Amino acid sequence: MQRIKNFFFVNTSTKQTVIKNTFWLFMGEASGRILKMVLIVYAARKLGADGWGIFSYVISVASLSMVFSDIGISSIITREASQKKEDYKKFISASLLLKSIILIISTIFVIFLSPYLSHIKEANILFPIIGIVLFFDSIRDIAIAINRVFEKMEMEMVMKVIMNLVILVLGIILIRINPFPISMAIAYAVGSLVGLILIIFIIRKNISKLIIKTDLKSLKLVIRTTMPFALVTLIGTIMGNTDIYMLGIWKSPEVIGIYSAAQRFYQFIVIIPSMIATATLPLMSRLANNDNKKFKVVLEKVLSVFVMIGLPIALGGVILANQIIPLMFGLEYMDAIPVLQILMVMLLVSFPLILLSNTIFVYNEQKKLAKAYIFGVVANVILNYLLIPKFGAIGAATALFVSTAIITFIMWVQMKKINNFETLPWLKEIIISIIAMTFSIFILKYFGVNVILNIIISSLIYLGILLLMKKSILRELREIIGIK
Repeated sequence: MQRIKNFFFVNTSTKQTVIKNTFWLFMGEASGRILKMVLIVYAARKLGADGWGIFSYVISVASLSMVFSDIGISSIITREASQKKEDYKKFISASLLLKSIILIISTIFVIFLSPYLSHIKEANILFPIIGIVLFFDSIRDIAIAINRVFEKMEMEMVMKVIMNLVILVLGIILIRINPFPISMAIAYAVGSLVGLILIIFIIRKNISKLIIKTDLKSLKLVIRTTMPFALVTLIGTIMGNTDIYMLGIWKSPEVIGIYSAAQRFYQFIVIIPSMIATATLPLMSRLANNDNKKFKVVLEKVLSVFVMIGLPIALGGVILANQIIPLMFGLEYMDAIPVLQILMVMLLVSFPLILLSNTIFVYNEQKKLAKAYIFGVVANVILNYLLIPKFGAIGAATALFVSTAIITFIMWVQMKKINNFETLPWLKEIIISIIAMTFSIFILKYFGVNVILNIIISSLIYLGILLLMKKSILRELREIIGIK
């Protein structure tokens, strides 16, 4: 019993620490996202496409107003602390100071500027509340980054579960009392504050170890270091919220709600590569430029896992979209089916994009990230302008897919120049499993088997064949964490 306790709560070696952190990151993100997804489904049904669209629109407009608040400080703190460069504590202290100043200014922008950017009058009352939510979220992200420096992800998991449980329970209660978007906003604000208080309590003993007196030289170094990444973050935020904002220009809140429903399901799936990429970030930070050969092996193995997970989800999502949407959101959201199908196909490019962004970042090649995102965001805006007026939510999804594919392609090419990894040489090894799984999905769907049962059976068939071929996801993960 003590051995199990030590394994999951004490950092004893590189291999054990990566396994432990991956486990707790998965538990924290998965449980938190599931709780939040339950609320999203409940709210989307109770508020209707119109009310849910207004809430989603407010989040997007507020994020655009707060676009300068996230300049990559959280990721930089993790990278610098993992690599432990000279004067890294002074660098981190200066980063925290800069982040605090920018965050306060950005929150003021959200509260007072967002109503002027909005094209939906009903949304204006929500901006002050959402501004507070984003303020709490940004501070919490910094605190989480500090907690990850000490690789205590189990505490992060506790915080996320409690925070999202508060949001879920309070959200359901408030929506039952008052079925309007403001109820969702209040629930998010209270839950975000609870999460912030918890994470600050968790890091209270460690934060003093990283905060020391800041000088002007360190502050200038932070600004110089973050500028390329700030540009990437700026462009990424614009790209992530442009679709909903531009839908608001030409279309009704109902169309936004339909698009957002499919988008939220897609975002729930993307938690998988995000968790794996986050868990391996400290390891990759240590290997980058120090042991490029091992870095290449880690990159290839993680990419193999991404393909083995992403490809069956994408195919299954496309086939079962017409059952998933009505099951989760109701018949009012049937127009979201083709939107979800496009976003499921997009998983094939967004899965590797998450990892490639991290790998280029740990090599301190933020300028290459900026170039890729610039091409992508320009394409996204142009395509949204051309497609949304005529095709609505489907046009927005198509624009996002194409622009994401452009970014992924550019980053793939750039990363091969930095560290020439193999380009999916083992893809053929999972083809048999994919074919069997796809056949199973069609057969079960044809005979009217419940969509959830269909997903479970087809997934077991896919994993079973992988195990028989000795090419399981678990084996790939073991190989990743076995590299020291």
